[in-house]
Amino acid sequence: MTTTERFSTADVEPSERLAFWNRIASQTYAKHVVEPRSAAFGGSLLRRSYGDLCLTQVTTTPAVLRHEMADSPCESEHALLSIQDAGSCERWRDGTPSRLTEGSLALNMLSFTRTISFEEPIRFIILKVPAARLAARIGDLGTLEGLRVEAEDAAMLAGFLRTLLGCDEPATDPGWNTALGDVVFDLIALTYRRVVSAAHPHPATRAESGERWRRTVREFVDHHLGDPELSPAMIAHRLGVTPRYVQMGFAGMATTASAYIVARRLELAARLLSSGDRPISEVVFRAGFGDLSYFYRCFRKRFGVSPKRYAAQLR
Repeated sequence: MTTTERFSTADVEPSERLAFWNRIASQTYAKHVVEPRSAAFGGSLLRRSYGDLCLTQVTTTPAVLRHEMADSPCESEHALLSIQDAGSCERWRDGTPSRLTEGSLALNMLSFTRTISFEEPIRFIILKVPAARLAARIGDLGTLEGLRVEAEDAAMLAGFLRTLLGCDEPATDPGWNTALGDVVFDLIALTYRRVVSAAHPHPATRAESGERWRRTVREFVDHHLGDPELSPAMIAHRLGVTPRYVQMGFAGMATTASAYIVARRLELAARLLSSGDRPISEVVFRAGFGDLSYFYRCFRKRFGVSPKRYAAQLR
């Protein structure tokens, strides 16, 4: 279900505006500190959520924005696509400056600190997306972080996002967010096609592309082993691909998605058992198994002994 929220510093007392803005911005993106260039700071924020996507339009008076490194795993799982909708700004990451002008786009990873400075009122459109799903569509985010996408290349994506922000909320429809997410990620992939080609002038071979995809899937599975909802369908949804595409990736590793998940969970359970005197129930929970008897059967089949005997042999 789509939700819309509006915030403005005009709604709070002048003495409370800066603290109010820093709190709202930090809730929307990551840890966020604004240093106004004058005492008369003001800002407004329109925030819409579409499933696992968060779309925001931000307008502020001149300031310096400091985004600090994400301090929680949940934050670091996301990336920001920032469109300079009006005005211009200077952006620093690790002491390296870049300039964004009207219509240009930059990818920002929440695992990095950065500073944005502007001396005139500006407006941003910011799209917050799952980093793994984005990487599955456009490749290694680390090589694209901070690269400027020119206004003409970002125009289709920017136009679509402006339309979303200007529309009334859609009627409640269980499939709306899924369909919208597919369109958004298709537009992002088209937007970055030229940028990726310029950053990597020698195209990857099909084998290299396949290995990159398999690495993305393996890393996703390992990061979510403790989630009992982890499944081929969840992987497909979170990475923005079809279930068949997920299965094809695992077929390239001579296994299936379900078998790989169970194997990795059993390896995690074995490590937990060997690291100390943990209750079996805790091991089962942390390894993502929802059924104790199923865990016992799988563990005995894999290691030839029960979990309790396995732990005892290691003491």
